[in-house]
Amino acid sequence: MKKTLIAVAVGSAFAVPAAYADVTLSGSINAGPAYVHQGTGSSGASNGIVSTDLTGAGTPLTTTGQAGVSSTGLNTNYSNITIGSLEDLGGGLKLDFAYQLTANFQNTSNGATNRNSHIGLVSDSWGGVWYGTNEQLYEQYMYSVDPLDGAAGMGGNLQMLGTPGFGNVFQVGGAGGNPSQCANSNGGTGCSDFYFRESQAIWYNSPNFNGLTFGVYTTLAAYKTPSNPTLGLNSINPGLWGAGAKYVGTSLPIQAWVAYEHHKDNFGLAAVNPAGGYIGSVGGAATSSSDYGVQLGVGYTFGDIFAYVNFEQLKYDSTILTGGDATYKRNAFSVAAKWNIATGYVGGQFIKAMSGSCELPGTGCSANDTGGYMFGLGYYHTLSKQTQAYVMATYIKNDDLQYYTTAGGVGSPLDYGSSIWGVTVGLKHSF
Repeated sequence: MKKTLIAVAVGSAFAVPAAYADVTLSGSINAGPAYVHQGTGSSGASNGIVSTDLTGAGTPLTTTGQAGVSSTGLNTNYSNITIGSLEDLGGGLKLDFAYQLTANFQNTSNGATNRNSHIGLVSDSWGGVWYGTNEQLYEQYMYSVDPLDGAAGMGGNLQMLGTPGFGNVFQVGGAGGNPSQCANSNGGTGCSDFYFRESQAIWYNSPNFNGLTFGVYTTLAAYKTPSNPTLGLNSINPGLWGAGAKYVGTSLPIQAWVAYEHHKDNFGLAAVNPAGGYIGSVGGAATSSSDYGVQLGVGYTFGDIFAYVNFEQLKYDSTILTGGDATYKRNAFSVAAKWNIATGYVGGQFIKAMSGSCELPGTGCSANDTGGYMFGLGYYHTLSKQTQAYVMATYIKNDDLQYYTTAGGVGSPLDYGSSIWGVTVGLKHSF
């Protein structure tokens, strides 16, 4: 349900009244208490990529066997408030505007920040073009099929898909974001996730052709940096482009999708080893980077049950200052189902991330013990058309040199090789 607001304050300031525009206020508040337990981590584990000093500039990891810890807190998931407007311009053309704010209210330090916001033109015949900030098709496809309410909460597929792990989940910044977020600061961790909210973005989405939709997107070179020969820093140009296509059957209950996203100068390898970060960052020794993610999936509806499988490959490639490229690649797959019942729905999924493979300049490389798996399970109970109560739980088992963690719930200290489980209950209200 959407409530209509009348914008009148600006118009009253002019001698000739401006045309008043109707805008809509909508959103979703999804929050509740959560409990997360992290087990004891591994001790003394090593391999050829995580624990190797790539060039003499890195800081190799030594696992410490940190003791387990339990924590509680409020989880606000993807709560948001959106102000929007859709104006009919005639001839089948519409102007579409939206400004979306986060609604994280669990502590006093949280402010309302920009989320998915845009302006653009939409046509029934040729689709739409927008510009602004947005979660693009690569992430949207994972959201749309996830059986645990849109992938963002505890147990959702973004805990293990769209990320290489190593403690990275919902990173600040974006693949088209400021290089101070992707390369220069934040300890040189780079931007490794493939579900950024991209800034400085332009995108096109097609109309629906008998169940087939597709789109393309890119970011602008708003954060390109100049070179600095005095400091030995080259120019970088952080950004991305991507494309995707999805088919939702009109006569057969089948879905299929594929998406590809390419990141330039985001230095995602730094999530695995600090030396894979930009030379201007802490511990970084890379001059440029080229990373990609690809996913493909298929789903089928059996009566009230929708089930799917999804495959993903992520690859990170950093060019090292001393010569050659360092790379890390990992594959993952998921199996999931959502069952609609009279009182709501039940969802569950299993995700397996394989140990990665790697290459280093002039030497062999092993990436053993970098895999993991997870289970997610949840139940959403319908209270009204707008309100649901829910319970969701997750279990994550990490290999000795990996740390996948929860995408919802409260944070826990980073420790490689620890197992994590958590549970949350809450209310979701859409308006």
